[in-house]
Amino acid sequence: MKEAVYQNARPDPMDQCLQNWEKAIDDWSSAAELAAQKETMLKAYEAAKKVALVQGSKMSATMADSTVRATADWEVKYLECQRANIAGERAKRILRLSEAKWETERSKQVSLRQLK
Repeated sequence: MKEAVYQNARPDPMDQCLQNWEKAIDDWSSAAELAAQKETMLKAYEAAKKVALVQGSKMSATMADSTVRATADWEVKYLECQRANIAGERAKRILRLSEAKWETERSKQVSLRQLK
């Protein structure tokens, strides 16, 4: 019976802030993991292409680096990596904002208790 009453009650602002903060942590973690995967894939792609050019074409490492970065494939992979990094940074900022909202609500509740 208590559960039914609790479900109908208005959610506590502190609980809601904590839930939002937890979600922000999960979202940031997922975005950071994806960004790390994209960056790892980009670096592995670059390394494999460079080695192939250096060994196969007897090209210098500097020339191989420039050649790899001049391809359309590299551009697509690099943009994917950068977009994933941007998404991770955005999620981190939302995480900080969620923490600030929780701190604000906590301070507000402390102030209200002191007024009573």
